[in-house]
Amino acid sequence: MLLGFIFFIFTAMIDLSVKEIYTIVGLLMLILAAFSYSQNKKLTLVCGISGAYLVLNYFLPKNLFFDIVSFLVIIFPFVYARVYKKSLLD
Repeated sequence: MLLGFIFFIFTAMIDLSVKEIYTIVGLLMLILAAFSYSQNKKLTLVCGISGAYLVLNYFLPKNLFFDIVSFLVIIFPFVYARVYKKSLLD
């Protein structure tokens, strides 16, 4: 059941552009930040800022600089959580 759901999500994302996928990831980061606010405020702030940038990136012009920054913004919360030994869901 879960494998079918994951397969459905990936097949639905095949037709999306990179900016649209980044926007979806940004929305998921904002949702994660909204539901984890009371536990870890610093990580929530990092996820919230990253998610907001990824959503706003959808409206920025297509440029290699913005694409590189978007990729770094996607991985930064996970690097932050790894360095400071925090859990994303605690």
